[in-house]
Amino acid sequence: MRRVTGAEQPIPAATLVIFRRVADGGPPELLMVERAQSMVFAGGAAVFPGGRVDPADYALGHRLAPELDRDESAARVAAIRETLEEAGLVVGLATNVSAEEARAARALLLSQGELAPVLDRFGWQLDLGALIPFARWLPLGMQHHRIFDTRFYLADLGTGAVEIAVDETENTHLFWTSAAGALELADRGEISIIFPTRRNLERLAL
Repeated sequence: MRRVTGAEQPIPAATLVIFRRVADGGPPELLMVERAQSMVFAGGAAVFPGGRVDPADYALGHRLAPELDRDESAARVAAIRETLEEAGLVVGLATNVSAEEARAARALLLSQGELAPVLDRFGWQLDLGALIPFARWLPLGMQHHRIFDTRFYLADLGTGAVEIAVDETENTHLFWTSAAGALELADRGEISIIFPTRRNLERLAL
């Protein structure tokens, strides 16, 4: 592996592949986020919820799971935080959350910029073990001014209806589809997907 120079230091990031079981027993559906065209990274592409790991994620991750590697716990916190920010969906809790609570939690998160105040306000306890490590992408061979070291996790919502809503800043559309369905949409040109998303969808489709 070649040495990474200072200008190319990878940016820690986390992505959450959320899936729900369908009533007819067919393939699970995955939550996809269509990013705004104005976004510098993957503008207009359909991706899984996620984003970069913030400094506050390290502090909260260490507090919640001191037994985990700090980068690992921080990435799991970031995946949960970004999912709430982007989709209004609360994951990683042992208790059920109402749609009204999720909306209030999202508004508080957007105003505070950190997940810890949200947990304290609602008395929620995160279970970072609910996120299952799935993949990790670190494209060191690429020549780009920003390189992301992205950890992908899986989260199972079970069955039933889930309320989601776009944040109207970073994304413009949210939708549920099977992994194979997402690949078909991309092949027909109805959505755009970047290479890591495609490769993970191909793996999930199996």
